[in-house]
Amino acid sequence: MAILPKLGRAIYVLLGGILFTHLGSYMLLPFFAIILSTEKGLSLGSTGLVLGAGSIAFLTGSLLGGFLSDRFGRRLTMVSGLLIRGAGLLGFIWGATFPALFLTNLVAGVGGGIYAPGAKAGIAALASQGTKTTAFSYRGVAANIGVTMGPLIGTYLHTRSSTLLFGGAAVVYFVLAVSHLLLLERDCIGEDCPKVDRQGIRQIFTDRPFLYFSFVTIFVWALFTQFALSLPLRAAQIESARNIGLIFTASAVLVILLQGTVTRFFTKYLHPLGTMAAGIVLIGTGLGSVALSTSFWHLVASAVVITLGQMFVMPTSDAIVADLAKPEQIGSYFGVAAFVFGAGEAIGNIAGGQLMERAVAIDYLPLPWLLYGALGLLLGGAYYLLRLWQPLAKPLAPVMEERTENNPSPFRPKQKT
Repeated sequence: MAILPKLGRAIYVLLGGILFTHLGSYMLLPFFAIILSTEKGLSLGSTGLVLGAGSIAFLTGSLLGGFLSDRFGRRLTMVSGLLIRGAGLLGFIWGATFPALFLTNLVAGVGGGIYAPGAKAGIAALASQGTKTTAFSYRGVAANIGVTMGPLIGTYLHTRSSTLLFGGAAVVYFVLAVSHLLLLERDCIGEDCPKVDRQGIRQIFTDRPFLYFSFVTIFVWALFTQFALSLPLRAAQIESARNIGLIFTASAVLVILLQGTVTRFFTKYLHPLGTMAAGIVLIGTGLGSVALSTSFWHLVASAVVITLGQMFVMPTSDAIVADLAKPEQIGSYFGVAAFVFGAGEAIGNIAGGQLMERAVAIDYLPLPWLLYGALGLLLGGAYYLLRLWQPLAKPLAPVMEERTENNPSPFRPKQKT
């Protein structure tokens, strides 16, 4: 029995890109703010502005990258994004002033944003109708391998010099650019590329099923952001945040080990919108249970439930975007989806910080977690209602029918012949 599904070489090249872009990002992430504030001499406020510039640039680059991948082809767009990202990271070696570092992170952020939609659009376009969710599940596995390995490699390089750290991360992106150029077939060039209709691009923003799904999903990402933001703060309230890294490592390992099994379950028995509902209820339940936490191991148990919900939500949301997108605009749809993710993350960071501060001010620490649990249930109900709305549920029905034909559910009555 094959360990990995037969998804085709091109998809595995893209999955390799996902793995190493996450590795390159997470090589830097634990040390980025420290380097800016200590070695580069920026104030904490200026450090935050530099980091925020990268986030905003990534969102802008995502919208741009989606459009460019539809107009000029995915391979060319992804290679360009990787080269821009690598060049931006090299700039941190020589940048020494706030304006230079601000501009450098803008460049790096735009490059990362340009790459992201093309990678997802490529997976969606190359996977067969019945394997899209499986392919996106393995995207999650690849990302979490990178998340696990990146800080380890980053620690090794950072102990030697920040120059080696930024240079090593840049090399990762340059090598990926070359590998994508050599191993991926040219999807279009020149006259072979579709002529992008600007009116067609604007129609994405009048696609009601996609917009309604995206609106609800913004709050899913805002809620999921609390895993990285509020959970460490709660750990500090209980005892100490020194072991919080273990939770993130354990979460990544769980995804690597269990994502395939979880995906086989929900693709066999659940409608995609039902999967989203189940996943966000699990995330909300895990976050809500933090209200009862009194030790680090309670947080570990909550994190396991949150991670299980993540395994439902992450690949399914990408597969739904792929199924709702028009083939000639699939990159643009994923560009908007990446923007939605970033917007939800920004809302979650702002609201989560305010809620944690408010809970301390009124001396009622369970407050944020109870609200998160309630929001998870509310969002689960919203997906259930969308499941009943035919303009959204119907485009996803052929995918579900194909799955149930190949994997009949034991809970469905057999048809009489």
